[in-house]
Amino acid sequence: MLSTDMAQAATFNFNGGDVSNCTRSGAQYTCDNLSMADTDVIVIASGYGVTVNSSLKLTYNQGLTMSGNAALTVMGNFDITGLNASRLRVTGGSLTAKGGTFSMGALTQTISANISATTVKMGTAHVIVTGSITAKGLVEIASGSTIKGPISGDIVNILPANSVVEGDITAKTTLTIGSGNGIKGNVEGGNVTLNAANGYITGNAKVDHITLGSRGRVHQTITCKAYTPANPCSCVTNNSGYAFNEPLGPKCVPGTPTGPHHFQIDHPGTALACAPQTVTVTACADAACGSTYAGGATVTLSPGGEATQISSSGIGTAAVRQYAVGSATLSLTSVPGATDALVCKRSSDKSASCVMNFAETGLIVTPVNHVSATQASFGISAVQASPNQQACVPLFANKSKDLTLACSYSNPASGTLPVFIKGTGAFIALAPDNSSACSILGRTVNLAFDNKGVARATMSYADVGKMNLKATYTGSATSGDAGLSMTGNGDVIVVPAAFSVPIIASPQRAGAPVTFSMSSLNNAGAATPNFGNEKLPETALPTLASLVRPTTDEIAEPNKPALQGGVVFKNGSVASSDMTWPEVGTITIAFNLADTNGYLDANITVLDLPKASSVSKEVQFIPHHFITELIKDKEADQPKATNGIAVPCAPPLTCANDGATGRYAYSGQAIGVRVTARALGETTTQNYDDRVPSVLAPVLLEGLDAATGTISFPPNTSDGRSRLTDGSKAQTTVTGVAPVKFTLGVASPMVAYRFPGKAGVPVKVAPTDVRLRASSTYPGGAVVSSTSALIQNEARLTVLSGQWQVAHGYGSELLPVRLAVQVQYWNGTKWTTNFLDSISAFNKSEVVLANCKKTLDCSKLAADDRTYTVVQGALPQANRLTLLAPGAGKAGSVDVSVGSHRYLASSVGVVVFGILKSGPVIYLRELY
Repeated sequence: MLSTDMAQAATFNFNGGDVSNCTRSGAQYTCDNLSMADTDVIVIASGYGVTVNSSLKLTYNQGLTMSGNAALTVMGNFDITGLNASRLRVTGGSLTAKGGTFSMGALTQTISANISATTVKMGTAHVIVTGSITAKGLVEIASGSTIKGPISGDIVNILPANSVVEGDITAKTTLTIGSGNGIKGNVEGGNVTLNAANGYITGNAKVDHITLGSRGRVHQTITCKAYTPANPCSCVTNNSGYAFNEPLGPKCVPGTPTGPHHFQIDHPGTALACAPQTVTVTACADAACGSTYAGGATVTLSPGGEATQISSSGIGTAAVRQYAVGSATLSLTSVPGATDALVCKRSSDKSASCVMNFAETGLIVTPVNHVSATQASFGISAVQASPNQQACVPLFANKSKDLTLACSYSNPASGTLPVFIKGTGAFIALAPDNSSACSILGRTVNLAFDNKGVARATMSYADVGKMNLKATYTGSATSGDAGLSMTGNGDVIVVPAAFSVPIIASPQRAGAPVTFSMSSLNNAGAATPNFGNEKLPETALPTLASLVRPTTDEIAEPNKPALQGGVVFKNGSVASSDMTWPEVGTITIAFNLADTNGYLDANITVLDLPKASSVSKEVQFIPHHFITELIKDKEADQPKATNGIAVPCAPPLTCANDGATGRYAYSGQAIGVRVTARALGETTTQNYDDRVPSVLAPVLLEGLDAATGTISFPPNTSDGRSRLTDGSKAQTTVTGVAPVKFTLGVASPMVAYRFPGKAGVPVKVAPTDVRLRASSTYPGGAVVSSTSALIQNEARLTVLSGQWQVAHGYGSELLPVRLAVQVQYWNGTKWTTNFLDSISAFNKSEVVLANCKKTLDCSKLAADDRTYTVVQGALPQANRLTLLAPGAGKAGSVDVSVGSHRYLASSVGVVVFGILKSGPVIYLRELY
């Protein structure tokens, strides 16, 4: 055991040297346990492993440093939740809680390591983990976390909101993705739930069942493990608001079969007998080849092909070769085998023929992938077979020849713009005119072949996509090669140069889909109309470029959640979008090509030209809405007094519904109200804070009738309208919520709903159902409000006219008088005792003694200095309002009221002490 009696911090270095009370075998250390002092540090060098045969918990001032492939295994629970982030320096390696729970994140923490345990819990603060997370049981990820790696567990819970997992997730039993969270990868699981709203999965989902909450999206495809051909989406509960198979809606495909449905060979139709010819092989998962088989395959093509591996993408290239001049029918064998027959696509004539013609002479066209609307040089070689047929040799050398060049569309399968080609002359369009689509007839282009038999040509295409260039040469008597006919073709991918600056209106609402316009551009800054029309449409991925406001000067750690959702392009421009940002503030948004392999896997970096920007101008995001709530429990920011909480209703009183039950308050009674700024999807916008004036507009608070929400401050009487006040004795009018009240999106003011009438005079107003509405109007007219036709976003309560009812009393001047006092409310017909009230109270300072007559001195009758609290609407007999005995010779009457109470007016009770008329009077009193 490591000593804990060190006078100063100790560092336990596991780097090849001996460590006290730990054994070492090569690079592996084993320790029975680690008993560490408050500031001790564990340092594990790369290449070394440490196993602790007990649980381990690191506290705030202790430390852990690891790098490279260092490994720390704990045979029990492993807890770093409270470790100060500055003392947690894990930049590589693995952390394992074998047979126990791994916990982190009570503080904001960042590590780079692979984590494995029986249970993994990422605590209540934001965490960033770069590495994989593996658990036999539960994986729980806290709100606001970022996991840069895959997750695997039996149950995976990602709590709302603003968490991102940048990797695949495998959840054997259940996966729950909280509101506003995103998975940037594929998902495989049992029962998967994307809670409302805006949860998303950018990859594919293979599930037993999946429930899509409001605006929930699986960007790619869903595969039901129990696949039903008649209903491919039978395992999907679609509450997203997007229809099946719409651009933003769920799309379902069959599960991965044991082998491909069939193979498809795309080939040019012609080849040279002296050189191998490259073709494209696709392992198709269905008859339409709408999706590919992801299980991998080994294929061998004939004639002359070698075994070629097809990866999980389902698409690969292979070569065929035949030395003899003539035609050959392409064929294929594979492991695993396909269930259906081979399909061929011949680009030379767009037919489904598998016949390829091998010629002794031919043209080799070698275009180069390039950026749209740039000039790309490429070669065309005229070759013939050598005498032994084993190689190709130049056919033309130092000659100029007229060739027919034609262009055609491959992916997308059609287009509107032509390819321009320049040989020895000017650029010409391979189309009927300069603005027509490509023509199979092509155009004649003069090319100069050098001494190696290669001619250089230049192409320019103002659109994007995969194109095919076909070259044909036909000899003539004039040129001395009558009867010579050669052809050749090659594919080229033309990629966009940039995206246009997105045009986004400001302000936008947090969590709501952002409508904007943007186009894919060529190098000349013109739109490329084919972008988004590909077989698998290409698109742009939005990312947070910068958080302009709030700044770190305003909030030390402003919330910077990732942008969620994506965009769908059609004809080169944005067709639809479910892109959202669930916060408030001012940001800029960057758009990059979503395909990390480049446009159509061309391996060309796009969006790198300085003259074109893909970053938006500043966009302000404001709350989507407010919610107002009655505070129903004691909270730290509320006064200790019990009257800060509206009271639940019960018969005979019927109240406006506010959730499970209605609640009431008296006119003028201060109650706790919570006003929260939220995004669509009900996540709180934490940047809505008094430290950030740029995101706050004045917040108006008003009362309306609960039934319709259209009548302002009911009722309207001859004394005026009702109003909101601060609930003080002065009942100062309140019109809104001060910005200083908002912290991390939440304000909790004390407000009172005050009926019209004179102060201190009971007002006879029937119970009135009201709702509390918060709203802000931003420059330009955008209104943020708590009103909603779909969601009950506004606190509802019933307001009562209330009073203290003080009874009359009499008694001997030698004895105190104890008065019955009740709390009553006006039920629309009469004053009635409020049996629901066991809260209202008053003290000595609020009792008013006035109009003393005869020999009574009001100052001598003051009540006991105590608090009088009602029980079921009345003072209990043991705690009735007590007036002190005036003493012998003191007689008369006094008016008694609770005249200084904050929210209950008072009736006046008359108390008589002593003899007020001639003749003897016998007093009979019962003492309680």
